[in-house]
Amino acid sequence: MLDLIVNVGEAEESSVLVRGAVRLASQHRSFLTGLQLVPAYPSLLEENDSMTKLAAAEDSARSRRAWWLKTCGAAGVAGDWEVLRGNPADALARRSRLADLVIGELPISDPDAPAGFDEITHTLFAQSSAMLLVPDVWHGELTAKRILVAWNGSGEAAHAVKAALPLLKQAHTVQVLDGERVALSGISPPRLPLREWFQRHDIETRWHAFPSEHDAGRALHDQAKVLNADLMVMGAWGRSRLRELILGGTTRWLLENTTLPILLAR
Repeated sequence: MLDLIVNVGEAEESSVLVRGAVRLASQHRSFLTGLQLVPAYPSLLEENDSMTKLAAAEDSARSRRAWWLKTCGAAGVAGDWEVLRGNPADALARRSRLADLVIGELPISDPDAPAGFDEITHTLFAQSSAMLLVPDVWHGELTAKRILVAWNGSGEAAHAVKAALPLLKQAHTVQVLDGERVALSGISPPRLPLREWFQRHDIETRWHAFPSEHDAGRALHDQAKVLNADLMVMGAWGRSRLRELILGGTTRWLLENTTLPILLAR
């Protein structure tokens, strides 16, 4: 049984995030934990009435437990509801370590939440499990039936593919954009046998060459739309995370611009 966590936040039952998480849990017979984070920072706890406000926020979050269990039960999904207090990114990353996948909303439409500073993408800096991020501009169903794998041979990409295996096995189509550079014999590490790995897991794939490009994030996104993908799987932060956050890169571009769900791991 897969162990899934969805960072529900203030989302309601009608949201794409909640409906999609419940649908995936039902499809994969998963245990689905709904999570609401109550931000608590040491500096804020020094303010007047801060503890009273914090307790009220926690009580409000806990009161949603019955709603969540009813939502899961209606879909035939086993689940639970948790409320965590603390630094949101740290709390989510720590809790995720006992989960196979964390599902969360990506604030694409919020100009005040640049990649790496909102609680979801900041979690990618920590030791978190793989994350399936649904952009708040996505209006489709979260079905993961047409999956696109962005492959460059890196350890991060391999971790993402492994995390996505249950979804890949049930997808209708799996396509691979192969951007791995040609290895130098005796110098570069040998290529990972991804084609054979897919074959061992009885996953039929279609491969497409993906030449190295300067604007790789935009190019990946454009290809995903051309191939009608409803989920992209890729490794996060292919180079130094801090360097990519400051200078820009594939991960940052997608975290700030993607219009389709992405599954990221590092």
